[in-house]
Amino acid sequence: MTDTSEMTGAVVQASPSALRRFLRRFARQRLALAGLAFVVLLTLAALAAPWIAPYDPLAINLEIVLQGPSASHWFGTDELGRDVFSRMLFAARVSLLAALQAVVIALLIGVPPGLIAGLAGGYIDNFTMRATDALMAFPPLILAVAIIAVLGPSLTNAMIAVGILLSPTFLRLMRATTMSVASETYVEAARSIGCTESWIITRHVLPNVVSPLFVQISVFAGVAMLAEAGLSFLGLGTQPPDSSWGAMVGRAIRYIDHAPSLIVFPGLAIAFTVLALYTIGDGLRDALGREVRTES
Repeated sequence: MTDTSEMTGAVVQASPSALRRFLRRFARQRLALAGLAFVVLLTLAALAAPWIAPYDPLAINLEIVLQGPSASHWFGTDELGRDVFSRMLFAARVSLLAALQAVVIALLIGVPPGLIAGLAGGYIDNFTMRATDALMAFPPLILAVAIIAVLGPSLTNAMIAVGILLSPTFLRLMRATTMSVASETYVEAARSIGCTESWIITRHVLPNVVSPLFVQISVFAGVAMLAEAGLSFLGLGTQPPDSSWGAMVGRAIRYIDHAPSLIVFPGLAIAFTVLALYTIGDGLRDALGREVRTES
């Protein structure tokens, strides 16, 4: 008769790894896969912009200002005769980098306090949550403008402001998931046998809170891109001669009667990229969800 431990070991060896199970579930999310493919292609195009852009994005030609799409200029030209397609390729770098900066700043500000508050509880948790409530009480746009007014208008400063605005959500998410994991039996058992808090955090807490964190990151990358577009539209983000999609929309609004394509192409780029990031977030949520993870 076969030993029970041998049977258990055989089952464990036969079962696919957690990563393979996740990839299998994520592969079923067709919209998420399409969104991921779009973001990957966009990132590759942005990185290869110096080689695939047909024109210098800063080259001025006043003889062809505000022209519509044509064979020589696929997306037309702007008010200074610059090729819009080339500028959009280089602007994709700025917009993607801005979203990345904002999310990283939000993670650095929000995750550590949320982790500490969820584990420590008591007055530390109360103080952290009251400070978070006070920050969230300010209107987001007014707070962002105030931060930029202090730091000065630039892309980095605008993304610092956006990161500060997004950090309370990451803090609350990390606190809630940490409190949920900290109340599990295996965490209490680890404490009872004398395991240190740092060991519990690295071995038990962090592996169980990264799943919802990844979902929130993908969603908030789209939020950050929209925020950058809005701030650049107001002249508080990307500064000339650099450009982002939001800055291109801000300048194109003045010429919408003469060259509507100037606002259409960067606007569509923002819309499709944000939609792709949201679909990736939905796919990650469905693939990592507790109710899906229970399937065989």
